Amino acid sequence: MNHLLKSTFLLGSLLILANCQPKEKIVVSERCVEYSLKVENDIKVSLRDNVQLSVNVYRPDAPGTFPVIISLGPYGKDDLPYNYDPINDGVIQVSEYAAYETPDPAFWVKHGYVVIAADSRGAGKSDGHLNLLEDKEAEDFYDLIEWAGVQSWSSGKVGLNGMSYFGISQWKVAALNPPHLKAIICWEGFTDAYRDVFYHGGIPSTFLDLWYPYRVLNKLSPTNTGYRDLPAEVEANPLISSTVHRELDATGVLQSITVPAYIAVSIQDHGLHTRGTINGFQQISSSYKWLELYGRKKLEFYYGADATSRQKKFFDYFLKDIDNDMLAQPPIRYEMREAYYQGTIETASTWPLPGRDLKKLYLDATTNTLRSDAPSMVTIATYDANPIDNPAAIRDNQRVVFKHIFTEETKIAGSIKLNLFVSTDQANDIDLFVGIQKADGNGNIVYLQGPAEPNGQVASGWLRVSKRALNVQKTTEEIPFHQHDMIEKITPNQQVEVQVEIWPTTIKFNAGEQLLLVIQGSDILESQEEHKNNVNQGNTSIYSGGTTLSYLQIPVLK
Repeated sequence: MNHLLKSTFLLGSLLILANCQPKEKIVVSERCVEYSLKVENDIKVSLRDNVQLSVNVYRPDAPGTFPVIISLGPYGKDDLPYNYDPINDGVIQVSEYAAYETPDPAFWVKHGYVVIAADSRGAGKSDGHLNLLEDKEAEDFYDLIEWAGVQSWSSGKVGLNGMSYFGISQWKVAALNPPHLKAIICWEGFTDAYRDVFYHGGIPSTFLDLWYPYRVLNKLSPTNTGYRDLPAEVEANPLISSTVHRELDATGVLQSITVPAYIAVSIQDHGLHTRGTINGFQQISSSYKWLELYGRKKLEFYYGADATSRQKKFFDYFLKDIDNDMLAQPPIRYEMREAYYQGTIETASTWPLPGRDLKKLYLDATTNTLRSDAPSMVTIATYDANPIDNPAAIRDNQRVVFKHIFTEETKIAGSIKLNLFVSTDQANDIDLFVGIQKADGNGNIVYLQGPAEPNGQVASGWLRVSKRALNVQKTTEEIPFHQHDMIEKITPNQQVEVQVEIWPTTIKFNAGEQLLLVIQGSDILESQEEHKNNVNQGNTSIYSGGTTLSYLQIPVLK
């Protein structure tokens, strides 16, 4: 149905005005136009196999052609308006047309863009078999981009924008290089589904068990012809070499991406997007690419005026040919965090950041400290590793904590590595849950914004010891890269050396403040990082000093 509505922007009801006094030098002339919002719902787009996608088109009610911004995903383009949680999501100010985690049509139409919200094949009102994150979905996305590029209202330049699923779905289609695709904004988009989401360090995550029925199965199309039982498939295939993990992986195509890209991720989204989004930025071949790392609530930040102004600058340059200062923007923009919603914005030329020192802090089990010099004697710290369900109920004997007090201001930015010598007294395997935390000079925990909750820690890492084997070609001095294609069980009291990948972070310590290394046998935080099928039994021992030099390696900015 076609109908003409005046746009409601930021929950208001006033007519949206175009920006009539742009600060940028305009190469392609633009008229200052007062736009109302034309909405065309449930447009059917035929794909190469004659299956039809359902899309909503939001465009300026004005003559002429405009660049197009598309998002595609399975959450339901018509689930409007979305009811946000002010505690976990933050203060979200969007129009009634903004579907969850997708661009707000009111904002973009105001600035002379067409916005298309599309339901994935088999979801919402689109026909067919659901193919989440598979190659078939990328082909559908390709066809939609090319359809949008030749419509009468289209300038022929198409961009992609969206967060989480609507960011992830961009990787594979961008690698196909659709002719009309000119730029992407990928906000929170993991790339390695196995390592980033399904099996953290080889430990199975509960994420799919919660997300799939709630976000996906609830939004199946009435004309859906089938879907895979993704949680069951993933749980039944614990090794990365299985078919399901290969089909959902995007890392193999990243180098084929050449379009300009603005990539952003919350630096605290450990267990979901942080690791893979940064990897995506590093691996794509785009000549023009930017990375933004922030420490705020994800949705609040994505829709906020600060972030949307940078999104607009990027699209204005690459989709509208507006000669602004986009190319002068530093490639890396990151928040050096200090505490919850406290930090400073820094910029850099590359990630990992230049001029960092990989500093080793050696574990000392005698004093439960992290020290710059290696202890000469072997000592052991032991904790009860039997699983518990409630992270808040952890007792002192169920974890070990090593402390380092900084004597001068210290900034950490990048990936952290934990090299451990470990054993178990009863089991044939160990699940290690690792946290980096900050404490003030009095020993009080300094919380940061977490993946979902406001009581987050600095960084998280995980490892199932039977999956400790490293890929020597991909492992670097800074980041261990585990193969996850074999299982090597251990025996009780067998001592093994392992490396735990702790996800990228930023944090500033002042003199007198403390870094805490937490190691335990169950989840440290109650969030999306939760895990299942814990293998721990009995006690786990951590060895330090002498011939068992366990250490924490931190990237310190010089």
